[in-house]
This record gives sequence, structure tokens and C-alpha cells, in this order.
Amino acid sequence: MTADNINHLSFMPLENMICNSLENYLYKNATFLAERLYAQDTTNENSRFLLATCYYRSGQRKAAYNLLNSAHSIKCKYLFAKCCLDLDKAEEGKEKLLTIISNVETRNPLDSFNSTTKLNQTPDLASVLCLLGTLCKNARRPDEAAQYYVQCIKTNPFMWEAFENLCQKGKSTQLDIDEIFQPKTEKFTNNRSPCSDKLYNSQVFMSKPTHNGDKITPDPTRRTRPSSMIRHAAQPLTSTPASDNREKKRSRIGNEDVSLMGLDDENKCYRLGKDVRSLVNVENEVTEALQKTTLDPDNNYEKMEDTDWKSNRHEVLELLQKIAKGYAYLNQYECAKAIDAFTNLPKSQYYTGWVQSHIGKAYFEMVDYPMAERFFQKARQLEPYRLEDMEIFSTTLWHLRKDTVLSTLAHELVEFERLSPQAWCAVGNCFSRQQEHDLALKCFQRAIQLDPKFTYAHTLSGHESMANGNFEKAQEHFRNALNTNKRHYNALYGLANYYMTCDKKDQAEIHYKLAMEINPNHAVLMCCLGKVYEKMGRNDDAHQLYVRACLVTPQTPLAIFKKAKSLYKDRYYESALIELKRLKEIVPEEPKIYFLMGKIYKAMGDKVKALQNFTTTFNLDPKMMHVVKTAIERLDNDNEISMTTSAMSDTNLEGESSSSAAAAAFVGDDEEHNQHHQQDQVVHGEEDQSSAYTYDAFVDE
Repeated sequence: MTADNINHLSFMPLENMICNSLENYLYKNATFLAERLYAQDTTNENSRFLLATCYYRSGQRKAAYNLLNSAHSIKCKYLFAKCCLDLDKAEEGKEKLLTIISNVETRNPLDSFNSTTKLNQTPDLASVLCLLGTLCKNARRPDEAAQYYVQCIKTNPFMWEAFENLCQKGKSTQLDIDEIFQPKTEKFTNNRSPCSDKLYNSQVFMSKPTHNGDKITPDPTRRTRPSSMIRHAAQPLTSTPASDNREKKRSRIGNEDVSLMGLDDENKCYRLGKDVRSLVNVENEVTEALQKTTLDPDNNYEKMEDTDWKSNRHEVLELLQKIAKGYAYLNQYECAKAIDAFTNLPKSQYYTGWVQSHIGKAYFEMVDYPMAERFFQKARQLEPYRLEDMEIFSTTLWHLRKDTVLSTLAHELVEFERLSPQAWCAVGNCFSRQQEHDLALKCFQRAIQLDPKFTYAHTLSGHESMANGNFEKAQEHFRNALNTNKRHYNALYGLANYYMTCDKKDQAEIHYKLAMEINPNHAVLMCCLGKVYEKMGRNDDAHQLYVRACLVTPQTPLAIFKKAKSLYKDRYYESALIELKRLKEIVPEEPKIYFLMGKIYKAMGDKVKALQNFTTTFNLDPKMMHVVKTAIERLDNDNEISMTTSAMSDTNLEGESSSSAAAAAFVGDDEEHNQHHQQDQVVHGEEDQSSAYTYDAFVDE
């Protein structure tokens, strides 16, 4: 044996010290020790892996990448692929993983309940499949990614990351959630015997039986008793020499104690002897139990299933099943079903930031901003440190015109983590609410700088560019958003608005339809497409979309208003009034409702009610004086009262452009949201916090 080999062997105990440092987050110490260990033998794959792990966990991705580039072991190649993922080298990482996938073992996912994972353990098949799916996703191969994710979840239902990514890709229908998360009885388990309590009290530990051909051997990774001890324990204690010796030894101790005691201590002596006999009886019971356990190869291992462990594993799977259903529904934009699924969770899970924020997103998709705010606020109370989905929360506050609350949220997020894109999106929404579009755009660009794949920031940048009249730049931002997430229907909505601005109605129709293919249940999208149909002269198609929008989300003011206006144009005055009266209960201080009602009463010949509604319109929004005055003057003639943009353009209280970036009407994915004002100007009433929709619910033609 050479001196180098001897030196290397002497350094082997460092592995435990390195692992201990990593487990205690002492990365600098672990890296120093790992470098010493690797220097002793640069060909040792385990030393290379430990050093690369230290580099990776301390944020030195490129160092780990270079170190592992020529590695050959499975775990080194797996870590190399992780580095490729972080360094945007998805294709290279995928190729490396494909070289080891046939050699990776499949582990029982339920074994994790019974064992402790080692730091340098070889990755299992489920982990490799999940990483392959993510690499394909980053390489823009969605179909391949979906295949790997499906295989991963079928191999291990606890791989939530794979399920989440699959849902975000719109591929959750490829899985049967009830079947995937259905608890199954495993044939071979690592559970305690029926007398588990006595075994643990007696300090008798069983090793996990594993199959090796026709033989059954203990699991070498778990603590076991020496084979001689197991052999002796498998026999009755009273019939073995070892047990006889133990009894004699204890008897001698008892006799010695008796000889030291006086005659008046006989009671104590009696109790001591009784305790010794009780201990022997316990050991006899333990021995009988051991004879019925896995040491006999002919036993049925299904009988060994520990009731408590089995129950715990089943409870976890049942919980994941419920959460998975809610998450899948949300990504399919079946928001009502998602809310029902999340509501049925146990209280301990229901009152968590993750569940509350996802319920908030569901309500946001349903254009129910007050309810969305309620759940986002609850999520903030439960987890003040939560950053995920806070950009959507900021949009919710924008819609509700709660500038003070929005400003507070942005301040708290920046103070807590100023390097998060969510914080800068919230700040950008604050500036957008104040019509500071240039500053808002800078904030959204800062978010992109922090995370180039943050789709939401790209979309917001597009809407701010629209607000500034830079339409070509807006188109570029929307396309960048789609490059990061093809299912981001908000970007498609933005492109459709861009084409409407350019008077390209055909292209606008195409992009609105593409957005609706992703989210077919969004009322605002239906209203936008309906408006395109009206401009194309397809009034019947537009009316059908408005009716459908009211059926999907009955409480959406924009859909109700569009339906009422469509009925008015078709001269269904009574039906239109019914819709408007229902709408007044939702947004009682929206002036456009009363203006349209005045027009309808005029058409019906009821000049008194028409005058009353025109007057109410003026009272709610004095800046509509010119339009209202013209309407009142025309009450005595048959000329149509116009509600066109040109007639009302000077009534916009804040002089906003309809392409205002922070006017998002809806949110698409987990990460993104859009802005609600279309290319027409919006007429709205006075600042009134009691109405959630006063500002943005109504888009005029």
C-alpha cells in the first residue's frame, strides 16, 4: 500500500465531518474540509461528489459544474444535471441524465417513512425523472417534459414538484388523481412487529428484510443486532445457555443482596425477586413475538404492516389527493371546483398561506376582487414572510382602488426582500395607479432583471408600454412573456389589445380565441371577444358571448353591463332594464348604469324616468355634465343619444388612457396578471371604496 493510499485512508473520517457541517449549514467549513479530502485522491468519485455538493449548496454553481464535468458516478451526473438546470444548459443536463437513467434504482416511496436518507445516497428513479422533466421544460420541450413528469408521479406520488409543473403546463388531465394518490398496501414493508412497543422497550431492533433472489437479508443501511444475538433471541430464553447464564447471574445478585440485608428486610427481598421474574416473563413474550416475525422466510410480510405507520402514510396520501384536485382545478380555470376542493381540507391545512393564497387566486380569476383580497390578506396574516402570489395580491388592490393598502404592501415587500420580483411588481402597480407609467415600467424591468423568467413582469411591462403609446415595444414585451410561458393567456390578451389598437380586428379575434382556449371560463375575455364581434357587425355572436359570460360568473359587472347594452341595441328594453337593475345592486354608484337606463326609458317613451336617471348620472359624476346635458336636451326629439367614446372622452376624471398598465382585469398563471383597460377610454365615477368595480368594470365602445 502506497503512502498516498495510506494518507487517503487516514482522511476518510473527514466524510462524516463534512456531512455534519452540511447538515448544520456550515457550508464554508464543509467546503474547506471537502477540498482537503478531494486533494488526497482526485479520482475518488465520492470525494468529488462531496466537494461538488459543498460548492452547490454554497451557491457556487459554476464551480460544481466544472468539477463534475468529467465525473462518472450516478450521483455525480445527477448533481451535474442540477447545475446545468441552474446555468441554463438544459440540453447538456438532459443528455447527461439519459446516460444513467437505465441504471437508477426504483425505490418504494413509502420507505421514506421508515428510514433516514443519507447525504451521499444515490438518487432514485423518481428524482431523476422529475429533473429530466424540468430540463425538458426549460429546453422548451413541453410534451417530453409532461411525459417525464407523469412517469415521475406514477413512480412516487409524493413528488409534488412534478405534479405542480404538470398542472402549470395544462397536462394534468393525463393523470388520474384518484388513482395516483390512492393508498396502496405494499407487499414488503419495513415495519415493527405486532409487539412493537415491547420490542422498543426491551431495546430489541429489527433490521429491514430485503429480497435477494430467494434469500432474505437484513438491510445493511439500518442498525441491526449481531447475528448471534438474533439467533439467540429467536429461541426461548429459558432453553438457551445464554438465557440460563443471565438468570443465574441475576439470581446471584439477588442472593448477594439478600445476604447483605437483615431479616427484617425480607419484604424488600421478595419484591426484588418478583421484579426479576417479571423481567424474564417480558423477555419470554418478546421471544415468542420474534419467532413470528420476518426472520422466517415463509412468513407473509403483509401481516407485518404496522397499523400506526400505515395509517400515517395513508393520511398523507389522502391529504395530497385533496390538495392535488384543488390545484388541478385551479390550473384548468375551474375556479368554483378549486375553491370547493380547498375548502374541504382539514383546518390545519386550510389555514395556511399556500391554501389561502390559492383560494384568493381562484376568486381573482372569477373577478371577485373583494373575496380575493380577503383570502390574500389572510395568507399575509398567517405567513407574513410569504412572497409567492403577492404580485397578484397587488393587482387585486389595484382593482379595488385601495391605494393606501397597496402602498403599504409594496413597502413591506421591499423592506422584507427587495431582491424579489414580487416586491417590484407591487411597487410598479403603485406607480401605475398614480399614472406614473415611466416609473412603473422601470419597476417592472427591475423585476425582470432579478428573474428573467418571471412572466408576470414581462406582461406588466407590455401594458405600461401601451399606456405610454409605445405599441411596438408593448408587443415585444407580450411576446417575451409568451416565450417564458406559452400558457400565459394574459399576454395573448395584451397582444389582442395591441391589434385592436392597430385596427387589426382579425388578428385581435385570433388572439382572444387563443386566450380563451387556455381559459375558456373567463368572463372578461368573453366580453373582449364580444366587443370585437360587435365591431365586425356580428352582433348575435357578441350577444351569445355576453350571455355565456353572465352564466359563468353571474356577479361580474362588465358581463352584465355588456349583456344589457346588447339587449338595448336589439330593442329588448324590458330585459335590458332587468339586467341593469340587478347590476345596480352590485355597483350602486356607477354612473354609466343610470345613463344607459335613461336611454332605455327615453326609447320606451318614459321621459320622466329618463330625466331622473340622467340627473342621477350627473350627480354621481359631475364631469359628465356635457354628455348628460346633451341627452336631456334631446329628450323631446327622436335623435339617438350617443354613448360613444368621442362624446364622453372629456369626462374621464383622471384623464387615463384605457391601456393603463395597472388596470389588470384578470390573472392567468400562478405567476402572472394582466391589466384591464382596453384601448377605449373608461368613464368612471367618483372615488368610492364601497364599490369594488367603480373604476374598472365598464369599458365603453
